[in-house]
Amino acid sequence: MTTALRLIMLVALLASAFTLTGCATTDPDRDSDMPWNMPQSWEGSPAIPGLSN
Repeated sequence: MTTALRLIMLVALLASAFTLTGCATTDPDRDSDMPWNMPQSWEGSPAIPGLSN
């Protein structure tokens, strides 16, 4: 095998290993009831004068 082919195979192996492994946790303390999609008070209000309806 040539060096280039070995390098390509190594990169492909590492890429597939990173793709198949996940970063999920089984820690129950990480689950929270906080609604992460709640808009903040400053969101939605126009910051530039003249852009309001």
